[in-house]
Amino acid sequence: MGAFGELFGFDGRVSRQGYLWRMLLVGLGVGALAFAGGAVLAMGVRPMGLGRFDAGGRGLAFVIAFLAMWSSAALASRRVRDMGFEPVHVVPAYIALWVVYTVLLHPLIQQRPAMYGLLTACWAMLQVVPMFWLLFWPGRPEAARLPPGYEPTQPTAYLNWRGQA
Repeated sequence: MGAFGELFGFDGRVSRQGYLWRMLLVGLGVGALAFAGGAVLAMGVRPMGLGRFDAGGRGLAFVIAFLAMWSSAALASRRVRDMGFEPVHVVPAYIALWVVYTVLLHPLIQQRPAMYGLLTACWAMLQVVPMFWLLFWPGRPEAARLPPGYEPTQPTAYLNWRGQA
């Protein structure tokens, strides 16, 4: 697996320390992309007019949010697999926290900041809980997950969905 696959791939497992370093690297990479993209938009597009700058800013924000979500879901699923759980059952709840904030709470806070400020702050703290759970829960060794002498003859379609395409 290359460097791109280490940050955006769903295959394999990742330890606690690997999860921490990869998340820090993704955060730095997304921050650098936002800074560089904003600088390019400010230098190249703003002199041409405000409309193109706003559209470029929205596009840049979408790309950054998409990359951050994809990488976060990929690293979370690899870490959940290392802990011995099935990512299909855990990662949708992990992503649902972000979706509820983006679709419901963010528009509410823009309408009435004084009324929904505490709720939004509590929800933002709740979004951090899964990251701490993934960071501090111990992983399982590979030998403890499989019975002794177990050798799968062929991967099932459920586990090897890429090989079936």
